[in-house]
Amino acid sequence: MVVMNTCETDMRVFELLDEAVDDAFEAEQLALLKELVDLPSASREVEDVEMALERLDQAARECGLVIQKIDPGAHEVASHRIYLMHAATDNKKTLTLLVGHIDTVFPRSMGFFGTKREGDRLMGPGVLDMKSGLTEMLFALEAIRRVDPKRWAALPVALVVVSDEEIGSPSSRSIWKEWGPRAWQALVFEAGRPGDQIVTRRKGSGLFTIRAHGQAAHAGNRIFDGASAIHAIACAVLGLECMTDPAGNLTVNVGIIRGGSAKNTVPEHAEIEVDVRFSSSEALSHFEEGLYRILRDPCTHIGDQWVNDRVKKVMLRVDGGVARPPMESTEKTQSLRLRYEKHARAVGLGCGEAPLQGGGSDANLLSALGVPCIDGLGPYGEFFHERKEWCSLSSLCKKTKALARFLWAEGAEGMIGFA
Repeated sequence: MVVMNTCETDMRVFELLDEAVDDAFEAEQLALLKELVDLPSASREVEDVEMALERLDQAARECGLVIQKIDPGAHEVASHRIYLMHAATDNKKTLTLLVGHIDTVFPRSMGFFGTKREGDRLMGPGVLDMKSGLTEMLFALEAIRRVDPKRWAALPVALVVVSDEEIGSPSSRSIWKEWGPRAWQALVFEAGRPGDQIVTRRKGSGLFTIRAHGQAAHAGNRIFDGASAIHAIACAVLGLECMTDPAGNLTVNVGIIRGGSAKNTVPEHAEIEVDVRFSSSEALSHFEEGLYRILRDPCTHIGDQWVNDRVKKVMLRVDGGVARPPMESTEKTQSLRLRYEKHARAVGLGCGEAPLQGGGSDANLLSALGVPCIDGLGPYGEFFHERKEWCSLSSLCKKTKALARFLWAEGAEGMIGFA
């Protein structure tokens, strides 16, 4: 009788997991991906999103998962899903969360439907961001079930699929308050980055609307009785835009400006919409301090030659706030990244840490709760949010293998390897 040591046993299991992913890839995983992409699921088109979720429910049942449907509450979005491994239904266990979203940015009115395959590339709305990542989560677990049912049954893993990530997670953020404390780590399957680098840091984001209220007056006969809201807003814009840090740790963009009612009327009202991105809580504090200085006196940073006494009568107020906190790296985040990278490297993927990302994801919300997160674990591709969106099928296959290996190796405490 030949007795294999633990390392040899693990290597044999990894080979079998890779074979299971390969065997299912074209006929099952790719078929599911095409079906999901063929189902439009723009965030605000609730019936469409529910149909896509129902197809995902079917796939989850076939993978042996327990389905929990989460009501969106008062928000006009579709429901959310928690797909639980049987071991994850025990409330005493801490979980590994696999996180994704079903919604896309492509409404039906765009007329952008269906998939198209060209060699290694699959194109279609949401194929990269992030329906391919959803299939990756399911088929990594399915590979473990086919190779090692005993280990599969003991995995404390939950898949969280939300319906509103593309619009800032207004409803689903409440999920993290409940499930975050149960998680000891989370993997997020947004689109892969060049070189397969792993995302460990993302900027936080905020949206603020600043409104100015002045005094209307006839521009020809009574201009000196007026107080121009546009003048005050213009001063505020200069101050806000100059807060952007050249290093990119804080960026402030005034993206929309509105004001006035007629060319011969001193404008009583004006407003701007401001997009803010920040790499840390310190950068956010710096912005907030500057913002409230501007609200108190929008002309404080403007030379006297650009200011008149009338503009000082204009009142400013702000609405809005932080949409997502920053995703900041920790020692536990780095430990998780290194454990995952070992398996990514073994299946031929690149490694390393991605630079700070300007866009946010659900990883921001989990990270703020203290959950170690790594992101960008979906397949590589390009042009998400554009009609040219595509994902690499070979990348998807490798990412599925890496995840299967990682989850099997993390295992359940006390489990003996391959049975």
